[in-house]
Amino acid sequence: METNLYTVTIPPMMKALGALSKILDKAAAYAESKKTPKRAFEEALMNDRLVFDQFPFAAQVRIACDNAKGGAARLAEVEIPAFEDNEKTIAELQARIEKTLAFLKTIKPEQVIGKEAIQVSLPYWDGKHTTAFEYVTEYLLPNFFFHVTTAYAILRKNGVPLGKSDYIGGLPLK
Repeated sequence: METNLYTVTIPPMMKALGALSKILDKAAAYAESKKTPKRAFEEALMNDRLVFDQFPFAAQVRIACDNAKGGAARLAEVEIPAFEDNEKTIAELQARIEKTLAFLKTIKPEQVIGKEAIQVSLPYWDGKHTTAFEYVTEYLLPNFFFHVTTAYAILRKNGVPLGKSDYIGGLPLK
């Protein structure tokens, strides 16, 4: 397989989001086992964070999805789908992941391959831009995996039984 912006972005983000969805399955089962008559543990997970100045778990998953759909759309030069940020349950976060994956599946390699030099700008970059290659390698992928990792870490911190294989997902072993 030739290395290009498509192969280094869309498939790895799809794999990571698929693994994150399976991680959320484990989080939902764990939360169900920990709920009490006074408090749903799921609500606590949704709002927990690693430190006071980071986004809570639900936002980490939302931002990972937003990075994936926004990055793919920018590279393919298509409109970014708008999702409401209103998920209150793990099931709703999984639905967001599924919507993101469905969008990513619409992006074809030919829409992205060869676009390394296009200019990419984000609203908070104050009118500045990078090349698509710089965007992917220095912002999109690090930022996407930061939020996936942080979501994983919040769940691990709360006792959800996860391991590295949950994060990495399956390998294409021959």
